[in-house]
Amino acid sequence: MKSYGILLVVVAALFFAGCEKKEDGPQTGSLELTCRATFGADDLVIGQAYPYPVNNSALKFALVDYLMSNVRLINSDGEAILLNEVDIVDFSQVNTDPVQAAAGITFRFDEIPNGEYGTLIVGIGVDTLVNKTKPQDYPSGHPLSISANRYWDAWSSFIFTKTQGLGDMNGNGVFSMPFSYHTGGDGLYREVIFQKTTRIEGGKTSAMRMDLDVKALLEQQDGMFWDIESEPNAHTPGAPAMLLIMDNYQHALQLY
Repeated sequence: MKSYGILLVVVAALFFAGCEKKEDGPQTGSLELTCRATFGADDLVIGQAYPYPVNNSALKFALVDYLMSNVRLINSDGEAILLNEVDIVDFSQVNTDPVQAAAGITFRFDEIPNGEYGTLIVGIGVDTLVNKTKPQDYPSGHPLSISANRYWDAWSSFIFTKTQGLGDMNGNGVFSMPFSYHTGGDGLYREVIFQKTTRIEGGKTSAMRMDLDVKALLEQQDGMFWDIESEPNAHTPGAPAMLLIMDNYQHALQLY
């Protein structure tokens, strides 16, 4: 009986050792978030003309970007896992041809604890606390540094988003109307909440895609579109075009 008891102890020890070995694998995984820009159903290509549903006009975009901050995953326990502090999603130098526009810009987030996450939250702009800082507070190369050129002293704010280009407002093929909508200011920071489940597994990379429909940024609540010819610029916090664009990020961004 004594030998039998020892044998049971040895078998049990080997069993639990085997279980522990299985748990010794990577406890974190990665997520790749690919950001794309579209104009309605079409990929947005810088310099390409797109019909705009106001007076038979058309638009060409030269600059489309936004600050993406406080990106976080929420697990089933309600715990938030912060993925980034701030990045610039700038399509201006990437979406120069259809192939690159379709590929988008991919951000990789590592060291995410294993598990299932049902919510992704994405900040557009920067929150009030960060907006109290200045470009000189950041090292060169940082998305908010002096070299990034994203701060307006007159606003005492970073520039959250930029949407600008040229419009053909007469439908004659001549793109002679410059338009420029820059947003910023403490009251304009927005967070977009996506309810979509993703699973992070140790040593593996999960993937998500987030599309920005630039056309939807300019759509008003009544279904009409912003009159670019009447108000082609917005560079003052609180301007109607700024509020429209920032509020529209709630539905202009789609997660896949």
